[in-house]
Amino acid sequence: MPSRHSKCHCHFPVRPSFTPSSLFFYTENGAGLHGDTSANSEYVPLVRGPLDDKYIISLVLKQKKHLILAGFSLLVCSTCNLASPVISGILFEILTGRQPMSRYPYFLAAMATLYTVEPLLTRVYITNVCTAGEKVLRQLRMELFRTLLMQRVEFFDRHPTPELTALLSSDLDSLRSFVFSNVARDRGLRAILEAAGSVLVLFVLSWRLGPILALVIVATAGVVSTYRKQTKAVEAAAGNALSRMVAIADQAFRGITTVRSFAGEGLERERFGEHAVKSYHAGVGFAHAKANLESLNRAAIHASLIALYGLGGWLVSQGLMPLRVLLSAIGFTFSLVFATQGCVQTFSDAQRALVSLARIREKLAEEEPDPTMAAALPPGAWWAARNGAAAPRTEAYGPHAGNAAVDAARLGDLQLAHVDFSYPLRPEAPVLRDVSMTLPRGKVTAVVGHSGAGKSTIAALISRFYTPTSGDVLLAGQSAQSFSRGEWAKAVALVSQEPVLFSGTIADNIAYASYGNCSRAEVVAAAEAANAAEFIAQLPQGYDTLVGDRGALLSGGQRQRIAIARALLKDSPILVLDEATSALDTVSERLVQAAIDRLMAGRTVLVIAHRLSTIQAAEQIVVLDGGRVAEVGNHIDLTQRGGLYAKLVSTQSLSLSNV
Repeated sequence: MPSRHSKCHCHFPVRPSFTPSSLFFYTENGAGLHGDTSANSEYVPLVRGPLDDKYIISLVLKQKKHLILAGFSLLVCSTCNLASPVISGILFEILTGRQPMSRYPYFLAAMATLYTVEPLLTRVYITNVCTAGEKVLRQLRMELFRTLLMQRVEFFDRHPTPELTALLSSDLDSLRSFVFSNVARDRGLRAILEAAGSVLVLFVLSWRLGPILALVIVATAGVVSTYRKQTKAVEAAAGNALSRMVAIADQAFRGITTVRSFAGEGLERERFGEHAVKSYHAGVGFAHAKANLESLNRAAIHASLIALYGLGGWLVSQGLMPLRVLLSAIGFTFSLVFATQGCVQTFSDAQRALVSLARIREKLAEEEPDPTMAAALPPGAWWAARNGAAAPRTEAYGPHAGNAAVDAARLGDLQLAHVDFSYPLRPEAPVLRDVSMTLPRGKVTAVVGHSGAGKSTIAALISRFYTPTSGDVLLAGQSAQSFSRGEWAKAVALVSQEPVLFSGTIADNIAYASYGNCSRAEVVAAAEAANAAEFIAQLPQGYDTLVGDRGALLSGGQRQRIAIARALLKDSPILVLDEATSALDTVSERLVQAAIDRLMAGRTVLVIAHRLSTIQAAEQIVVLDGGRVAEVGNHIDLTQRGGLYAKLVSTQSLSLSNV
């Protein structure tokens, strides 16, 4: 197979759609990042308080061009809207003979100009506000995704995947909704500006109408505030019901085969229907509150009009106020009511957006980012990511970053030295106790033991998903922590019982090992070595066949062989096999095992398996019991000792299959 270190480039799309171009990220289960964190390397430290106010404001201020155009168009549009009622009043006076008819064409032309300019600049305003908002949201999403990737693995243990994806989708979408919902004339900055402008203009035209304006503002604000209070609980109930319905549907669809096998369609419909009824009642309650809002708003408008006709008509009849002022006041009343209502709703929208932002910050504040991940981006890439640009791709990071760990793995042994470990979420329950073992370079070491003995935990520690509570993992006598994440990810490959495939093509998933720095020939060679080429050739689009969500369109054996091809292409000197064949049928196991045998050749291998023939072939067997090393030796020695290993074999706790 061609060397994966040769400089070549893929001739087909392999860039994963879920990873921003500023991130170069790989481990077999998606838990590590490439990068150089050597003592002399420079990197930008992680930000404390992700998505803080200063950072968001700085992103907004970067959109100077859009902000200037939006601000200019907003002022002109608001001026047009405020001038329209005044000119309408003058036109009415001209038509009723209170002003000379010769002035009519000029004011008509002025009104036509206002009605032409206002919609044109409204488009400019909305386009620039929304474009600036989208640019800010894009950078916030990139920053949030990057920050999530940088968290320690225990962060992902604590939070379910839907909860984290919701931060990137629904929570950030609330910010988009705030922007898009508040660019209309009766919302957002336009509403605030026009409400203030209406009050100012009317006070200038006639201060005597001030009490009526105050009544309109207070009444409208009170009505909308009451509406928001009434609907707050209703919205929460509707949101909870909707989230539960989505969760039930997602669970049912993902487990559709289980639902079918237990004829559980009726049960799922009942569960879904229960929350659908709650959503219905919440929706009806919301409809009643909405009806109250609209009717009370209309009552406020009608009351203000009656007051204007009464007081304004008397002022006009007494010659204390021109008729045009009364007509203008009537026009401003409508604008003022809707603008005040829009202002209150805008503040409510802003409150919801801030709540979503606070929820994101709260989640990210629960864990400290992994400090060794800070160098996953090279110098300058951090700011490139923040500005929404692609980070420069160099040989200093990514799949070719740093060879120190690889060189050490080719020259020395891998050791666990007096390792104690408890999972961060269960610190009171130690999993490993004073575990010491050596994995000789280029040899196969099998780890066996009862379920819960700590076998997979050792695989996780060697893969550096977690850090030992005490003790250390050593490579050629050097602490694993002395190597960068990128170096270590390059040195260690993991093939687990449930391989993770990403939505995309078969070629995408195999080439993921090199982040696209490979040719089609290398991908094919890796697939052939993994016994995957034959079934791939039978697929309609071959290597360009989509694998579905998490590889759902492939069988378990096919997914496993794709994962092995990916590991072959990665060409790491250390290989960790965690129950890689335990969930396969006999035929699939034979094909996968043959591929694994080729994959293990010449590497330092840790095998966790129940297949006796695989364990027998190991140069060294480590037996775990209760988180401690109970026995170490080869198959013959351990069998003759009559200890725990011999009991596991005799009680068939280890599979006797020699397939």
